[in-house]
Amino acid sequence: MFKTPFEATILVEDHPCEVMKIISLTGLKANVENVKLGDSTTDHIVLFENEIKKEDIVKLKSNSIKVLRLNDNKVWVRTNGCAVCRVLYNSDVVVEKIKVVKERTLLYTLLVPNTSSLKEFLAKLSSQGIKVTVLDTSEIPSNELTERQMEILKLAYKLGYFNDERGISLTELAEKLGISTPTLEEILRRALRKVVKYYLDKIG
Repeated sequence: MFKTPFEATILVEDHPCEVMKIISLTGLKANVENVKLGDSTTDHIVLFENEIKKEDIVKLKSNSIKVLRLNDNKVWVRTNGCAVCRVLYNSDVVVEKIKVVKERTLLYTLLVPNTSSLKEFLAKLSSQGIKVTVLDTSEIPSNELTERQMEILKLAYKLGYFNDERGISLTELAEKLGISTPTLEEILRRALRKVVKYYLDKIG
């Protein structure tokens, strides 16, 4: 049982996301590089291993609200949020990585505050009829990310602080948290330094 933040790898089968289904049906290999979750929509930055063709863009557009080609093999796709995305948006977990394994089967790497949060997250998915399997969990040393830092990073991410066009300013975020702007700036600086160190250590 984890009482501090840890990483979990889960497999979601029969995934309800139409974009993922289309990606699988194209026969192209792709990873979701980034996800922005919202109340009713989800933005996906999809990175294909090879150059994506015009006909594949058309297929994506047929089941999406918005599709924008960023370069030869990277596409921004906005869709209505599926059941999995809605659970993710309202949970305590943070999505680190998503990989399309095969049609309607996705591999998620998640940053989770504690074991209770993971159990609650899995229970919510199961209640939506989503088939999910936990493949692996690995501990992150407690000195790498405190619960407070996790809480603030998660909120900042969900409110769009890290977006290219920020959904919330540092001052507005500080007001929501009930702390001063300089204090929030310092917390974010220390937290992001730890997250970057964790990532660099992980990839070697």
